[in-house]
This record gives sequence, structure tokens and C-alpha cells, in this order.
Amino acid sequence: MADRRTKKTAKQIFGYARLNFHMGMRQGKNLAVLLCMGCFLLYYLGGIRGYLASAEETVSVQELFLAMMNTHYTAMTVWVGYLLVICDIPYSEKGIYPYLIRTSRKSWLLGQILYLFLVTIFYFFYVGLVLAAAIVPHISFRISWTNAFVKMLNAPWRCGIKNYFSFTFSLIKHNSQYVVVVRQLFLCLLVSMTLGMLTMAIHMLWKNGPGILVGAVALACDYLVTAVLDAIVGLRYFSPLTLSRISALSTSVNDRFNPSFSYACLFLGGLFVVSLSISIWKLRRYEYGR
Repeated sequence: MADRRTKKTAKQIFGYARLNFHMGMRQGKNLAVLLCMGCFLLYYLGGIRGYLASAEETVSVQELFLAMMNTHYTAMTVWVGYLLVICDIPYSEKGIYPYLIRTSRKSWLLGQILYLFLVTIFYFFYVGLVLAAAIVPHISFRISWTNAFVKMLNAPWRCGIKNYFSFTFSLIKHNSQYVVVVRQLFLCLLVSMTLGMLTMAIHMLWKNGPGILVGAVALACDYLVTAVLDAIVGLRYFSPLTLSRISALSTSVNDRFNPSFSYACLFLGGLFVVSLSISIWKLRRYEYGR
């Protein structure tokens, strides 16, 4: 009996996640966002394929991903795309009651969390595919830093790239590629889930409220940290998008100016728990008969 109940609950959870994913991805707006994001990244990388061919060099997709997510200009664009995809996801208050009548609150909430996880994986996998398309067939599968990547950091405009990279060399010097990539991916996952849960909390607290509000605040904080850094140094400890960049974190125990990787994980995890608690509290107040 317990097995049957568990299977039924799991089926409901996956059903909610699949429903949300289907409703979100069938929107023309989201398809347009993904198309624009792909065009932007391909334009930004410009003639990198020609450079790699002429220099007979290769570079890995994960290295390009690190460069994109740690350069303010490109990172903000990637996050804007993500926020536009999730800002109107179908868990606003008006769409909750019909589902709560048929299933439990727990199944519905876990379905939303699973949806956020899946849409995050899908979005960043899409970004990775676009980056791979920009350099194919000159893709390296090494798990160590490539010479081409180091040259790009020194002089990206000579490598066919439209702008500069703001990636710190200390990360390359003191850490292996595997460690840096795994930490960057984990930070992106944490930030994505946190922003998604905060957006969900806004939807549940404010009926038909602007879900993009969370993203606007996050982007504003990140812009202020980057553009007005000397005036508001402390804001870097509270800006989710700044904490998502591994190069913005301290690289040694003696660096007390920048937040550490552990602090970033704790802060983002705390935001996720707070927004999850708000959603649970709001769900408990719903009545099935409404």
C-alpha cells in the first residue's frame, strides 16, 4: 500500500513538472528569448572559430562557459534570458486551486521545485550547445586549461571576440579546471533555484503580481556592485548574481574583501529556504473549496 502511494505521489510530482515545462516552453515569448540568447552569444564570440582554425588551437566548452558567466556584460545577458523564461511560470495563485483539489499540497510544491530544477538544466544546457556551435569542430575535451583559453583572456579581440573577458588569472593559477567548473555550475544552480523560488513566493503573496520583480532587483544589485563598486562595497555580499560568478569570490583565506565560496553557498541556500518557507506558509492557508 505504501509503495502504491509513493508511486502515485511521484507520478503527480513529475506530472506537475511536465505540465509547467510544457506550458512554459510552448510560449512564443520563451522561444523568442532562447533564439535571441543564441544569436547574442554567437555574435559576441564572433570569429573565434576562424581564429582557432588559423592557429590550429582548440578550446573547451566549459572554458567558454566560465568566461561567459564571469564577464559582467555577458553574464547579465544570460541571467536576463533565464529570468524572462521563469518570470511568468504557471504557478501564480489563480492556477493553484484546481490542482490542489485533486492532489496534495506537498505534491504540488515538490512538482514546482522539480520544474525549476529541470528548466535550469535545460536552459544552461542550451547555452552550452550554443557555445559548442560557436567553436565546432575545434572543441577540446581536456580537463586542464588550454593555451587558447589563456590567450583569449589576455587579448580576446585578437581571437575574434567582440569584447573583453573579466576572468581572474588567480583562478587558473591556483585551481584545476575541474574544480572551477564544478563550483561555477553549482553556483549557477543555486542562484537559479533561489531566484525561481523567490519569484514563486512573489506570485503567491501578490496575486497576479509581477514575477519579474525579483529578477529586476537582482539585476539592479549586480549592476550597482559592478558600476558603483567603491561606493557600496558591502552590497557584493548580498547580490545573488554577483555571488554566482566564481571570479567575484575570494581565492584565498587572506582575502577578506570578497565573499568566499562557502559564504555564497550559505547565503543563496538561506534565501532558498526563506522563499520555500513563505510558499509552504501560503499553501497551508489555502482552502480546497475556493
